[in-house]
Amino acid sequence: MWRSVLLLMLWLPCTVHAQTLRIAAAADLRFVMPELVSSFQQLSGIRVNVTYGSSGNITNQLQHGAPYDVFFSADVAYAERLQQWQLTRGEALHYAEGYVALFASHRSALDVDADLSGLKQALLAGQIQKFAIANPAHAPYGQLAERILREHQLWEMIEDRLLLAENAAQVMQFSLTGNVDGGIVPYAMAIQPRMAARGRYQQLPGSLYQVAVILKQAPLVAEQFLEFIASDEALAIFQAHGFGRVGD
Repeated sequence: MWRSVLLLMLWLPCTVHAQTLRIAAAADLRFVMPELVSSFQQLSGIRVNVTYGSSGNITNQLQHGAPYDVFFSADVAYAERLQQWQLTRGEALHYAEGYVALFASHRSALDVDADLSGLKQALLAGQIQKFAIANPAHAPYGQLAERILREHQLWEMIEDRLLLAENAAQVMQFSLTGNVDGGIVPYAMAIQPRMAARGRYQQLPGSLYQVAVILKQAPLVAEQFLEFIASDEALAIFQAHGFGRVGD
């Protein structure tokens, strides 16, 4: 499908190819999006600029007229708000499932495990000074982290020791410095070789339903970009970076 779209694009006016597509993307895409953009640009000749942030903050910016063409949200709720405000066109694209991981740098003594028993023991022993998550007020990964901590009856124990990051990428930065004892980070970031080499991680249960929407005033090439994102080539790139296949 994508190859046939490209053949049609060859007949588009040169002015279309000269356009720059402006993407606002959730911070968990910081490692995968450059590869996706590079592949798309090589195939289409269309320039793409990407800005990263928390999904909630980007949604607020878009509500106030921020000049983006496509929004990649870490969950469906923020994209649905834009649709309700009639700021988008077309259907939302469910492009991936996002996962989380418990991460601790090699400087930390935290025992990293899937059921968070090591974190609980460290809290009971008074060994946790700071623990990082994205701010649940505007970051889907923070909302998922809070839900996981509550499900394990750890929220009240850890709440006053939380360091709230602006977005998921900043949680990863905090966790790598050793200035926090650990954090709940995007799995797609934890598995990156230069991150994994500096700490230990364990995937946790739970996922985020991630979607992309086209903003109402976007150029027509925005549809071409989402056609590519839905392609098998893009899916393979997402999976290589730790995202789940749609529907799995």
